[in-house]
Parts: sequence; C-alpha cells; structure tokens
Amino acid sequence: MANLIRLSKAFADKNRVKILQMLSEGPLNVSTVADDLNVEENLASHHLRVLHSLGLLKNTKRGRQVFYSLNKAKMVSLIRDLREVPFFKEVLEEALTKE
Repeated sequence: MANLIRLSKAFADKNRVKILQMLSEGPLNVSTVADDLNVEENLASHHLRVLHSLGLLKNTKRGRQVFYSLNKAKMVSLIRDLREVPFFKEVLEEALTKE
C-alpha cells in the first residue's frame, strides 16, 4: 500500500507524467528534459530522481551526461500489481478495449 501511495504522489505531478511520456520515445538527458518541460535543470533532475527512486526509470552514463529511460520491467510489474485491485483492473480493461 505504501508503494501505491508513493506512486500516486509521483503521478499527481503533471511534469512527471510528461517525463514518462517523453521517455516513451527514447532515452533523454536532464538538459533535454528541462528544455522540453521549460523548467530549470535542478527541477527536472528532482523529478527524474523521484521517478528513478520508484524504479520507473533506469539511467546510464555517457561521458559526463546521464541519460534516463523507462524501466519497462517495472512498468509491466506495476500494471500487473494494479490488476490485482478490482477497481484498477476494471479501469485497465476498459482502457484496453477503447480505440
């Protein structure tokens, strides 16, 4: 339950949801995320750290830069966990049947 609360707090911030959407297209560094969100790099870095601490992101270093990408295994696990809660199962099934 504690993880669900932490996740819901993470998803409550529109910038974090935007970051997840941006990363669904491929890895990005902090500077690119900050530019795309139109925020300072320290704020973008904070959002990335929150998502990373929940296991939703992976990071890799390329020289001095850190690139973030979605942790697909964690996302699949999250969806599976949500399917165990009747309400979320219904919502997920409904979402998957809509075009």
